[in-house]
Amino acid sequence: MNRFSFQNMMLLKLIAISSFILLFSGCSKQTENFETLSVSELYPQMVGKYFIYRLDSTVFENGKNEVIKSYQVKHVVEEKTKDNLNRDAWRINTYINDVNGSGPWISNGNYIVVPMDKRVEVIENNLRVIKIQLPVVQGFTWKGNSFLPDRPYSDLYATSVDDNMNQWDFTYETVDGSETIEGTSYPNVTTVLQADESVNVPMLTNTVYAAREYSIEKYAKNLGLVYREHVLWENQPRQKTTGTPPNEVITYDPVRLGFGVKMWLIDHN
Repeated sequence: MNRFSFQNMMLLKLIAISSFILLFSGCSKQTENFETLSVSELYPQMVGKYFIYRLDSTVFENGKNEVIKSYQVKHVVEEKTKDNLNRDAWRINTYINDVNGSGPWISNGNYIVVPMDKRVEVIENNLRVIKIQLPVVQGFTWKGNSFLPDRPYSDLYATSVDDNMNQWDFTYETVDGSETIEGTSYPNVTTVLQADESVNVPMLTNTVYAAREYSIEKYAKNLGLVYREHVLWENQPRQKTTGTPPNEVITYDPVRLGFGVKMWLIDHN
């Protein structure tokens, strides 16, 4: 466990885990005159199923230096269970390894997936997200983070960039499109765009406020989650004024707080 810093473990547990949800595509059915994928076909789980992802985690050390740390993460369908509302659910255990997968798999938590007739909810650390909502039709939008509290990452970062996450519009950007992701071609990929907002990005100087919110997930038909990118950071210029006019002196001590997660499927059974 001491091979990884506490901050990285918290990031992977509170951020990556909660969003590495194995949602799947399958055959279609008729829903309100739309030919759409059903929830049961989007999420064909079975005990013992596992998925391994390459994970690149971006952190800002000391609020200054952007550093990318890479790992492998494994998600294993452990058992059928019930959530706290007594609904049928799956418990997924997660594990972390070095980037080459050459070390031991270290337990890194778990999350609960609740498949229902028209949507899939994911619950981790008491945070609930609606990952999939029917109908699965290009352009369809829903409030996927509507159950999140204000500033869900406030325990990790002193920023305000996450204070509107419960208003994010999840949208099916593409449905069943062919795509090549990190060198692997998939014939039927459904893309869920969750957020794409920025202020003063690209940053020309770090002496101004800047922020970035970007989140996207891609699911391959009959396979599941094959790609995810989740970026949430804020640049705080921290301006300080000393002296009095006309001899004022303005200085800056900028910090960049937040994280970035990029992951893609590399193995499964």
